[in-house]
Amino acid sequence: MAQKGPSPGFLSLTYFFADIAFAAVTRALTYPLRSRRVPNFYQDVLFAAIRTMLNRITIAESRFIHTLTTQGYLDLCKKKGMKPKTTHINTQDGEVLAHWIGTPDADVVELYLHGGGYTQPCSDAHLEYLHRLVKDMNESKQTKSFALIVLAYSLAPEKTHPTPLREAAATLSYLLHEGGKSPSQILIAGDSAGGGLTLSVLSHLRHPHPQVPAVKLSEPLLGACVYSPWVDFRTDSESFDRNAKTDVLGRRCLHVWGAMYMGKVKGDPEADPGYQAIGGDSYTDPASNDITWWHGFHNVIEDMLIYAGANEVFVDSIASFQKEFRKGWGQGGGQDERILYIESPNEAHVQPMIDTLFSPKVKSASQIAIEEWLKAGIESSSRIH
Repeated sequence: MAQKGPSPGFLSLTYFFADIAFAAVTRALTYPLRSRRVPNFYQDVLFAAIRTMLNRITIAESRFIHTLTTQGYLDLCKKKGMKPKTTHINTQDGEVLAHWIGTPDADVVELYLHGGGYTQPCSDAHLEYLHRLVKDMNESKQTKSFALIVLAYSLAPEKTHPTPLREAAATLSYLLHEGGKSPSQILIAGDSAGGGLTLSVLSHLRHPHPQVPAVKLSEPLLGACVYSPWVDFRTDSESFDRNAKTDVLGRRCLHVWGAMYMGKVKGDPEADPGYQAIGGDSYTDPASNDITWWHGFHNVIEDMLIYAGANEVFVDSIASFQKEFRKGWGQGGGQDERILYIESPNEAHVQPMIDTLFSPKVKSASQIAIEEWLKAGIESSSRIH
């Protein structure tokens, strides 16, 4: 589990924030002159600031500046007037915490794996989005109650793959056994790196990782939902150039974080090693798998939703991945209509979460589509009792 580190130093932080401010101001001043831009002026400027921050930030700066996942959850509870509910999960790597939004005895529970390049904690925007999702799902006309459990999994570089996979698998096992849930009552979801980790867990359920305790299912999980999943460590797809100025991500941070997660850091850990140095495997780089890897995945999950923003750098790799996943799913006996792919126009990486910063009370089309998919899957399942 990541810990707060020492201060990176006054000068380092000064340069860090100065670079972010300069990027934002420059982006604002040049907005009318550019043909390729985010349609919303404020989002365009914010994305430039976030993009600069992510490509500039070091682990020392991140650990000093950002609130870690557990503290972020406690802050959310205080803000929303919720009583914190935390489950302690024992793994072979030690104890990991999982935090509830909603009641643990809900009819349906979603295991949520947050994004952040495997190195960053769950953000306030994520927690706000997830809190609103639980609230709105339970206030809708659906007959089954809904809750989330957010795993504060260990971050790189302090911990590397497959530690987070072991922690996520252990949490799923907890829900199935100590938590008393049947597979038909469990969804698994994640965004960005958390989406990649979600796919790692699904792969582990079908092809047990030799370093991770197996999790056996008596029936398929209710479903899986991945928002802008990190499916490929390569950064040479055309969308990395096409969407370089309309997204929040850039190549450098992805190279650095990917190498940290895979334990491939050599020399300066903050230096850009290039994607060739990362070396993913079948669990961390799912887009590299042959379609036969996905045969029989309808025995792991009943339904699948894959979201991508048309303005994000990942969109080409996500679109390609979902096509290959769909082929393997179908060849292995799964029904094509059980997979839904949403590619939202004019949206960036994990835009459903980012939108909570701009419009906390107004839902975007993609937010509504994801919520409706959840409701439809929960209500239509005859396996939930």
